[in-house]
Amino acid sequence: MNIRLMGLIAALATGFSAGACAHTNLTSMYTDIAGKSCKKTFVDKITGAYTLRCPGVGKYRLHIHDDDERRSIDIVAADAQVFALNYWEVVTHGFSSLGKKAEWRVADVGGKTVPVALIVRLNVMDQSDPERPKRRQVLVVAHIGKDTACVVKVIDAASADANAAARAAADRQPQACLKSDAR
Repeated sequence: MNIRLMGLIAALATGFSAGACAHTNLTSMYTDIAGKSCKKTFVDKITGAYTLRCPGVGKYRLHIHDDDERRSIDIVAADAQVFALNYWEVVTHGFSSLGKKAEWRVADVGGKTVPVALIVRLNVMDQSDPERPKRRQVLVVAHIGKDTACVVKVIDAASADANAAARAAADRQPQACLKSDAR
């Protein structure tokens, strides 16, 4: 085999390894998604639907949407790109509410905090048995990329080690986005 070709193969293999391990030292940062830290930016006077702008990390922020007792989140990137997570389509069609905090999984890239995932607690109304609807909690994990963000995992918050499982899912790169009606 040609020495240049072997060198190229070795360089590519090293590059792929580095890319796969690019987010090995992730940490968590938390921001409020309820209360005074969020500001109402839109209200539909007819339906009562509204949007809140909440803080984030690393020049990112969140938009919280409430429409007909259902909640969802948009991630707003530093360059103002908006990534709709569509909880009401991807996680549940039923009534839902958010926890009070968002957990951001972040990497330190050249001294800058870069979010790579978001974990949010979502309280959902399980109406699989219409006679006995049940409220349950899930942890919704979304990956954040340079030009994309989407929900990749929904974890039952009542399961053993749910928080650790959510962080493990958040730290695993890459994963396929969940589609509408995935749950």
